[in-house]
Amino acid sequence: MKETSMSSRPSLAPALLLLALAACQTTGMGRVSPQERIAAEEFAREALAAEQSLDPATLPERTVGVTPLSITTSDSALRSLGYGLADLLMTDLARSAQIQVVDRLRLDALLRELQFVQASRNVDSTTAPRVGGLLGARRLVVGSVTHTPGGELRIDARIANAATSEIRPAVFATATLDDILRAEKELAFQLFDQLGVTLTPAERAAVDQRATQNLAALLAYSRGVRYEVEGRFDQAAGEFQSALQLDPGFSMARMRLTAARSLAAPLRAAPIARVAAAAAERVNQALIPTTSTGARPGTPGDPTFAQTYTVTVIVTITTPP
Repeated sequence: MKETSMSSRPSLAPALLLLALAACQTTGMGRVSPQERIAAEEFAREALAAEQSLDPATLPERTVGVTPLSITTSDSALRSLGYGLADLLMTDLARSAQIQVVDRLRLDALLRELQFVQASRNVDSTTAPRVGGLLGARRLVVGSVTHTPGGELRIDARIANAATSEIRPAVFATATLDDILRAEKELAFQLFDQLGVTLTPAERAAVDQRATQNLAALLAYSRGVRYEVEGRFDQAAGEFQSALQLDPGFSMARMRLTAARSLAAPLRAAPIARVAAAAAERVNQALIPTTSTGARPGTPGDPTFAQTYTVTVIVTITTPP
């Protein structure tokens, strides 16, 4: 992909923007280029700018997005669980060839642009049709995680239609915290039914596979997803690394670790480059001697002002892998 600046890139026509937003199906993320992240952020801004001209009715019926699930709990360890469960639901829905799941990068960028990344401002049934239309998803899954009187966790999900603003009746599943991924699988199969999708035996078997059996790894993964949605990619990488250490077979954590590191790299590079440039400038100034008049060579007070001095400084910066 050729990188183009915002100022030189022409705005997308509304129909083209919708097609571009819905074009990418994502089942997981490996290495991600800086250009892809920049493009996602640009699409989010352009979608908002063109909102009045967008027509969600032109979107294919089975373009789907899943936003973070809201969660109300006094247990701080669970506050990111809604992000992880939504991420797993998105991955499971993408296992069907009949569904086109919108790109995670663009979903995250749009949520940041709309300031819907905090737990207190998750997308709900009221805002879902608008968000789906902006995202390029004809159907948007929203939901919540709550405690039941019996001490179990209940996951609720609703499907919003961006074209008609219709909200389908909620589907739900319950389980203990230790068995929460069983509830996520039950919910995924119910969502397929509501979307009118009949899975092949191979697709059903793939959906039924649990990403991890380790609850601590799932919670670390959920924190990583939340940090990634918020654009805190270094912290996301740290949590995905923790999830992988807790469960070395957690393949989704491995893919997301690679992606988070790719996304964090250009953000680290900019301040590092500034620090390196400042350090080189200070070293260069220290190496240049003064003249007999007290002026530094190459300044107007120096009789040999036209004289050129070249100093090469090599700065080595080591960052964590």
